[in-house]
Amino acid sequence: MSQSEWPTYETPPAVAFIDVDGTLLAHTTTYLFARILYRRGLIRRSFFLRALYHGFQHRFGRLDYGRLIEIGMGYIRRVPIIDLQRIAYENFVEHVKPRLYVGVVDHMNAMRKSGTPLVLVSSSPALVIEPLSIYLGCMDMITTPVLIERGRLVGLGAGPPCYGEGKVYWAQHWAQARGIEMEQAVAYADNWSDRGLLERVGRGVVVHPRGRLLRLARARGWDVVRPERPRSFQSAAPPL
Repeated sequence: MSQSEWPTYETPPAVAFIDVDGTLLAHTTTYLFARILYRRGLIRRSFFLRALYHGFQHRFGRLDYGRLIEIGMGYIRRVPIIDLQRIAYENFVEHVKPRLYVGVVDHMNAMRKSGTPLVLVSSSPALVIEPLSIYLGCMDMITTPVLIERGRLVGLGAGPPCYGEGKVYWAQHWAQARGIEMEQAVAYADNWSDRGLLERVGRGVVVHPRGRLLRLARARGWDVVRPERPRSFQSAAPPL
């Protein structure tokens, strides 16, 4: 099914697994976060060159996200978590919230009020998307696990990064722990790398799909949604 509006449900899904970047906003939350860190002298310009390369790989579903996160954490290991959390909230207020797609907040509020728990599923570290999760009233977040020691990030945690098939792994783990069948869930996503999660749930919703993902969405009968960007950001650069 193809439509320009956010979908509706006769029976509320048991849970909504929601990708963030490109799905809720036309940008990359971690990139926006890193830009603030760069402006404050906390990371080097070379990280952005690496991010551009990895962003190009992401477009084709070939991103080694674990490697990218390890590189990024190498720059900020010396920064206390409490400072990173403060910057993440500033990033949300100044850069993430104003870029959310038109209608996305109302749609998520309606789903939550109908009884569907909202769970953000993102490759980004939890501290980056926590402000968005709170703002949308999400029950939980599924993110790339990281290790924290003495109030600082020290590396990746156990298990796969929450990217590609890693999203399927962590979403299934989350649902199984709560006695929820994946077939009763809905997933929202925008990238070819998310196809595993979209195929694993009972209903898929794809946002601004292109190329292979658009063809797969049509073949599977997934909802296709093309929300507008906020007017002040309609000329903004696309997600990395």
